[in-house]
Amino acid sequence: MTRATPTPRRPRAPASASQQRLDPIGGLAAWPLAPVVAVIVVTYAVVATISRTHEIQTREFAAAAVAVLIIAAAVLVWSARPDLAPFTRARAVVIVALGLAAHLLAAASTWQFNGMIQDDFAPIGLGLLLLALAPFRPFKEILVLGSASALAVGITALVQSPYLSIQTPPALFAIIAMTQVLAPTLGAAAYSRQVVNSIHRWQTDARRAIRARTEEDRGLLASEVVEQRLRNLGADVLPFLADVLERQSLTAADIKRARSLAFQVRRVLVAEVDHTWLDDLIDRERINLTARGLTPLCVVADPERRATGFDSDQRAAVGAMIVALCRLTGFDPTSLVVQIDGSGAAPADTDQITQAFGHRSARPTPATDTTTLAIVTAEEQQAAAQARAQARAQAQVYAATGSRTHTSSSKTIDTITIQAGISLPPFQRRRALRPYLSVLRAVFTRVRVASRHPLLTLEFEAERFQTKGTR
Repeated sequence: MTRATPTPRRPRAPASASQQRLDPIGGLAAWPLAPVVAVIVVTYAVVATISRTHEIQTREFAAAAVAVLIIAAAVLVWSARPDLAPFTRARAVVIVALGLAAHLLAAASTWQFNGMIQDDFAPIGLGLLLLALAPFRPFKEILVLGSASALAVGITALVQSPYLSIQTPPALFAIIAMTQVLAPTLGAAAYSRQVVNSIHRWQTDARRAIRARTEEDRGLLASEVVEQRLRNLGADVLPFLADVLERQSLTAADIKRARSLAFQVRRVLVAEVDHTWLDDLIDRERINLTARGLTPLCVVADPERRATGFDSDQRAAVGAMIVALCRLTGFDPTSLVVQIDGSGAAPADTDQITQAFGHRSARPTPATDTTTLAIVTAEEQQAAAQARAQARAQAQVYAATGSRTHTSSSKTIDTITIQAGISLPPFQRRRALRPYLSVLRAVFTRVRVASRHPLLTLEFEAERFQTKGTR
């Protein structure tokens, strides 16, 4: 019998992921849940307090309980605002702590005179606050906060059990009180876990499909690149080589011409390699602004090509923000500046480009150009081949020694600054850019917005983790 091939398990999202983190656009659609829950919590607290005036012995504690719960609801609404994304752990802890404080104050206001546990507003309000965290926080964090809150509520009910009007085992009161908190908590955790896993699986499948399509198109793209290079060479280089081969002799003018052609080819190749997705984006926006009858002057300052280290989500967020700025009413087409710098090493492909074409800041010297030397003499071509073989051997030795060393992860921070002049009132500008800023805050860290009319400055950071070998 042949053993059936096992079905590969679908990947699960990291435990620290949330819907807002994985799908910032979906997080925008989920944020109205916060104000709805806040209204329900505050309304129920006020109505329940008014209807239980005969049980309240300390009105100051009762008023303080309602006030603290209102503050917790206000913090929830404020924390869930799209322009303040992402919803941090500290905000969630503050909301739950305020809910617990309201519960303790409400219990103190009716101490020894509370008739039933079921009509207490604080446990239900606390459970609803935890339910509102579902789109914004990971499911494990919701479970921890909800379990701790339910434990505190159960202990409070257990202590109050001798003074309740119904005589039943104290543990039953604790279970009833804890259920009011645990039920919404479990619902929120289940929602967060299921939605996050679904989004992560969809993104994983989409990336696999894109990767497969890219592999299919790689051969076609390679052939197109080769044809384009041949066309470029056919204009100047190939006729020159054909003329040299036909004459079978080299003159001083030929050597000078070869050096000039080699330098031109090298310059074109370096320029094309240095072109990043950010340059392509700015070029498209220049074309769109020109089509609208404007004279754009959009500047990209990324000397170390750090934009190549951005992942797909970061590229999409930056691209959407730049496109939104360029299409705003009152945008000054001569004011857009995008600058990227940072601490730590640049992306790996920058090192490869530097090794292949030299440092961009250095002035090229035609006399040492390996392409020119290869054209001039066969002996120097052989020397260049030996040099390349030696470099490959050194790389293999380095890789062999590096495999015996342990790896350590170092964090590199890239700082992106976008400046643009926008002649719009501050309110209209904030309203137009609010969705894009919320996505930026969910994808990047430390997003800062500075506005000095008409100049708008956005500064945010992207973290990259690099693995280095250490002895």
